[in-house]
Amino acid sequence: MNLDKILLAQNMAFLIAIPPDSNLAKLLSFCLTTKARANLSGIELIKLTCELIEKPSNIAYWTQDVMGLNFDYSSEEWKSLGEMGITNPTEFMASVWQELENLEL
Repeated sequence: MNLDKILLAQNMAFLIAIPPDSNLAKLLSFCLTTKARANLSGIELIKLTCELIEKPSNIAYWTQDVMGLNFDYSSEEWKSLGEMGITNPTEFMASVWQELENLEL
């Protein structure tokens, strides 16, 4: 199996292992809902995502940045953002980290 297929299999297994009602699932659902500009590189997306990992308390700013990547705030993005139900960014991201630790892969 080539590297791309192995990477896909790993990511699919990771997604399957996530409880659908968890904050981690809600965050990933938000990521799947957002759309980036066609000319935005993978490296730029990784950099943007690393910013959230390094400073999780900035999730409110990060979600706005991600939603604005294609210069359009779609109703699907707003819905997905609302479904995250973030009232306390620090607690939300702490639960995401805990959910990650609890995954059995």
